[in-house]
Amino acid sequence: MNNTQQQQQKSGNVQFSTFRIAEDLFGVNALQVQEILPYQEIFPVPLAPDYLKGLLNLRGQIVTVLDLRRRLGLASLEDDTRGANLIVQFEDGALSLFVDQIDNVMELPAERLAPPPGTVRGVAADYIQEVCQLEQELLIILDLKRILQV
Repeated sequence: MNNTQQQQQKSGNVQFSTFRIAEDLFGVNALQVQEILPYQEIFPVPLAPDYLKGLLNLRGQIVTVLDLRRRLGLASLEDDTRGANLIVQFEDGALSLFVDQIDNVMELPAERLAPPPGTVRGVAADYIQEVCQLEQELLIILDLKRILQV
């Protein structure tokens, strides 16, 4: 049972920290988010995969930064200073997801969450945990465990 499912059993609502990559709205379980930071200086790691943007110093703690755009198969932002860092807690400690823009925290009824359509293939299918149709757009809930497998 994943975290979202466990939280759904405890209450009828689930909270997600949402953010944008290109024009799409994504979310992760808010319980896994430690903090949100504006652009921070990122130090590249030689010979790292292209989605591993580098390392940042978070008040003395060195945190790995994943470029979520690259992880999803998109081109990196042209101007990194316009991006933001979503610091999430993972089994091995804190990790940063570098995203285009932070949106807000959204609380949704658990019954509105649905599995991704079976027709979704490729990289996207590997990382999408659930989806939720909102009034104006689709919220794509990412599976952090799969995204963070570096």
